Amino acid sequence: MTDSIRNGSNAQDTANVDANGAGTSTNFFDNMESLATAAHAQAQQQPAPAPYSLQQPSQHTTAAAQGMVDPMFYLNDHQQQQQAHQSQQFYSPNYAPAPEPAFPSAADQLRHTMQQQLGGPGGAMDFQQLIGQLQYPGARGDPQALMALHHRQQMMAQYQHLSQQQQQHEQFQQPHQPQQQQQQVNPQARIQTQSYAQTPVQQSVPSIPTESSGVSSPQTERAESLKPGVSTVRTVPDRTLTKSRADFRPKTAIPQDLTAEEYASQCIQAAVSSRLSPYQLHREEYQLLREHINHVQVTTYLHIRNGILRLWQRNPLVSVTREEAAGCAKDYRFFDVAEVAYDWLVRNGYINFGCIEVPNTIFNPVNPTKRRKTVVVIGAGMAGLGCARQLEGLFSQFGDKLSLTEPPPHVVVLEARGRIGGRVYSHPLVNQMGADLPPGKRATVDLGAQVITGFDNGNPLGVLIRGQLALEYHSLRDESVLYDSDGTIVNKDRDALVENLFNDILDRVSIFKKKPNSPKTVWGERELIDHGKDPTGEGGKMISEVEEGEVEVPPMESDQTAATNIPGTAPFTASMDKYTGKPSTATGSSASIPAAEQARNLGWELKSGLTGQETIGLEAQGTDPRHPTLGKTMDYVLRKYQDILDLTPLDLRIINWHYANLEYANASSVDSLSLGHWDQDDGQEPSGPHATLLGGYMQVPRGLLLAPKPLDTKTRHVVRKISYSMDDDSVSRIECENGAVLEADKVVVTLPLGVLKAGAVEFDPPLPDWKTGAIERLGYGLLNKVVLVYDEPFWDVENDMVGLLRDPMGDPRIQESYEASRGRFYMFWNCIKPSGKPLLVALMAGDAATQTERESDETIIEEATEALRKMYPSRVIPTPSETVITRWRKDPYSRGSYSYVGPEATAEDYDLMARKVGNSLYFAGEASCKSHPATVHGAYISGLRAAAEIADSILGPINVPSPLIPPKPKLDSTYSSSNARKRKAEGSATERARELKAQRLEQHEQAMNDALFAELGERPAKPGRSGANPFLLYQKDHWFICKEKCDEARRKATNNPEAKATRNEVRAALGQMWRDAPEEEKRPYLAETEKNKESNAAGIVEFKKKVKDWDTASTKFKKEWKEKNVSVPSEEENLAMKQAELEKQEIKRSRKLNGFADDSEEDEY
Repeated sequence: MTDSIRNGSNAQDTANVDANGAGTSTNFFDNMESLATAAHAQAQQQPAPAPYSLQQPSQHTTAAAQGMVDPMFYLNDHQQQQQAHQSQQFYSPNYAPAPEPAFPSAADQLRHTMQQQLGGPGGAMDFQQLIGQLQYPGARGDPQALMALHHRQQMMAQYQHLSQQQQQHEQFQQPHQPQQQQQQVNPQARIQTQSYAQTPVQQSVPSIPTESSGVSSPQTERAESLKPGVSTVRTVPDRTLTKSRADFRPKTAIPQDLTAEEYASQCIQAAVSSRLSPYQLHREEYQLLREHINHVQVTTYLHIRNGILRLWQRNPLVSVTREEAAGCAKDYRFFDVAEVAYDWLVRNGYINFGCIEVPNTIFNPVNPTKRRKTVVVIGAGMAGLGCARQLEGLFSQFGDKLSLTEPPPHVVVLEARGRIGGRVYSHPLVNQMGADLPPGKRATVDLGAQVITGFDNGNPLGVLIRGQLALEYHSLRDESVLYDSDGTIVNKDRDALVENLFNDILDRVSIFKKKPNSPKTVWGERELIDHGKDPTGEGGKMISEVEEGEVEVPPMESDQTAATNIPGTAPFTASMDKYTGKPSTATGSSASIPAAEQARNLGWELKSGLTGQETIGLEAQGTDPRHPTLGKTMDYVLRKYQDILDLTPLDLRIINWHYANLEYANASSVDSLSLGHWDQDDGQEPSGPHATLLGGYMQVPRGLLLAPKPLDTKTRHVVRKISYSMDDDSVSRIECENGAVLEADKVVVTLPLGVLKAGAVEFDPPLPDWKTGAIERLGYGLLNKVVLVYDEPFWDVENDMVGLLRDPMGDPRIQESYEASRGRFYMFWNCIKPSGKPLLVALMAGDAATQTERESDETIIEEATEALRKMYPSRVIPTPSETVITRWRKDPYSRGSYSYVGPEATAEDYDLMARKVGNSLYFAGEASCKSHPATVHGAYISGLRAAAEIADSILGPINVPSPLIPPKPKLDSTYSSSNARKRKAEGSATERARELKAQRLEQHEQAMNDALFAELGERPAKPGRSGANPFLLYQKDHWFICKEKCDEARRKATNNPEAKATRNEVRAALGQMWRDAPEEEKRPYLAETEKNKESNAAGIVEFKKKVKDWDTASTKFKKEWKEKNVSVPSEEENLAMKQAELEKQEIKRSRKLNGFADDSEEDEY
């Protein structure tokens, strides 16, 4: 799978590139991987293990003894993995268990070990400072110091957990001991913990500024005393203290040393980094809240939601708590808002996701009476592992939603292969000797996904890789060199000239792009959000009530889409990302400029005899006229350009190199891509420098598998049949080739689209037509790689990639001659940095990818070597010492590389792929992620989405209180009254008497209203008003007539048979039609309006008469009913009144003794 994404500018500036091209981070770990191994080796007082080598079996044994994973560990049988997990004491994404436990089993032993590791009693540092040092290490050049810090963090967490367990155990064993004795449990541990904050930090690990989380625990209070003036990172709240909502305080998560604008800016950036708009509700938030908040309150909600995201983005090593979320509210009235926002963000995978510990609210019943539910996830790729890990976290954080007699659901992952990762596979090289990699990493080559296409603009992999797993990566630089087919370097000016022409062709055909309608949502006040200010006023009716009164407008495409399809004067925008082959946003703006004029603007000379006003009549092209394709249409425009420009064979070779790069991005020939929908995810891509992971991409799924604790994964379980139910009552059945049969309440299918297309898994009952239709229409492409390993590099090791132009198979001036050959070895990746070995990866894209499946290894390697000899004629090009050739189509568990939008497919087919079938069968995978298809992060996002759907089904929907935001309390009008009346303490006799009286009167009032309703019925409602605007009546009758005329005019103007007019154009045309209409045509609408006005007036008169009669009868009824049904205080209320009187007298006596005057007002109860 290729992350076909390009660079952008809307990014959080957290990533830097050092002089060597290694990625660094200012908000996350600083390029530290293998922390776990070094910490474990330190605990064993052994050196960190050396890289594993297949040529050194003795070293492999030593490494395994020190806790290093065998490179083939994930190819082993499931039973071997389970045995390893049972004995594992320290979990890390890269390392397996040590032969001896790294931590003692008792808190006392652990405390003794910590004293030794942290410098003895009185020599340890505060735990929060320790976390800060891990995230912002001061000594960047001393990796051993950072590894030791990570080890200290693990030991501290283990110590706190075991200490708490020991205290609970001793309290359970001696329940009748005096309270003072119970408080003396493990006093040494308490003293030792306090000493962490009192002892200065050692100079070898300098302290850093931290930002308080706002949690009022003893630990954070001690940290506050050490807090400098500048805040940088959210500290760790004390999770050993469980606080009720009564302990929550507003504004505690809002730094006081930031201005409102600075805080708002950080919140806005956090929302952008989370794939959410900071200014509007997500479509699911809109559906959740539309009946509970009004338009003014949307801004308040967004303030709090963005603030919670800020907490998470500033330290994704630590889960955000409900207390911290409540601290993002500025008033007690908004605590419900904070809780709803927190629940929605957690459930949908925007916070508290990934490889971290999360709050555990699960109550494990001793004797459960309900059956334990099971969720089976099919596929251990990024979607499957991400879904399973998220489900584990959601069941832990929302365990209190389960019944007290129900155990938490069990999550099982089934994988057909003997390894995890799916299409993310880092293949270990045979010869590990001499690999230039950090300690603990092995030399691998990524045969599937390879490039991380930017960490910013909402890529969740940034949190996993930089914020949690601390994996080292190499940032790619766009300093590519392009070689001609004869080995000469292509002139950069000519390359740029031809590339601009290619981008113009791509931009012209973009007028045929079809954008789906934007989902309905609500915006907040942008100016208030930018400045961190709260709205004023209560806001009026709820959103749903306002929308019910809106005039219905016929559905049309969004204005943004229409504007994209209409030529104008917008500047030319299309460009290509060479690393991924994806174009940046192409608006079709160049179609408004004559082709000859545009060519001149780009620097081309026209053929002689042309006027300079020649243009290209755009026509959609395709083998099937009903389903035009991108490739055929681009070829048509290119041929038209050949009529006005002298394009040489070199120019065509360069253009077809860009064709090949586009085919690499889509894993398919451009002739197979839908003209209108091929780039439907445009604008959703992450931004920032692209990167590759040192040691292989497979470290990411490995981290999801193992951290914070191993998932229950069964490898070598090839699923052949899924018998599912359509409701929640029945249990589904999964049958595997090895004879294993599993029963599940929920099934998540993350199989690649190619496997679903092949029908390799039988569904009983068969999948519905809407699901199978989407499977058939979407394409599943192919990209293959040729891996060449050498003993010494002969290429420029500073360039991350080099391109190679290919000769055509026929006439060099005919575009069709290039189709079969343009993707063969068109690009060579320099993979020295990520693999640690002299290694090139050649890409086989388009038709060449299919050719690779049929050709022999010898033929492919010989052709690649010959191409390299032409590119480097002065170098001696040896035969590769090791080669790997992928053939993903032949892989029975993938059957291809990644999805694309086929000629008959639309963007909605991705939504159909994601939709569940019944209440038990769910789907995930890159082919079910409309916003990020064909990417690793898209697969992971789809897993988070499926987990949210299952959580809603098992845990129930998010509870939204009503009212969500209570109105502001009204103050007494007189100053003397508000100051004279003294607030009584909760639970006082006076307060109790008032409550009982209020309850009695409320019940009495309700009984009277019920009787009134039974006698007179409801109070008459105000009648609705009929249409009183003649133009609106005219618009209703003529909308579609006018729209058809506007659409026809738009089609003629653009020469696009599918062009449509915008809503505003139709409205403007209707207004002109009404103004130009003769009086005879207007007369019926004017007459109907007058008739409606008379009817409305008569209805109002009748309404007022009915209301007056009802009010009169109601007043009489209430008086008579109260006389017959006198409200009498109960004995309990009488007793409370007597106690309140005694309490009042006692207060008066006390005030007189202390020299205070009597209150001027008597208390009432």
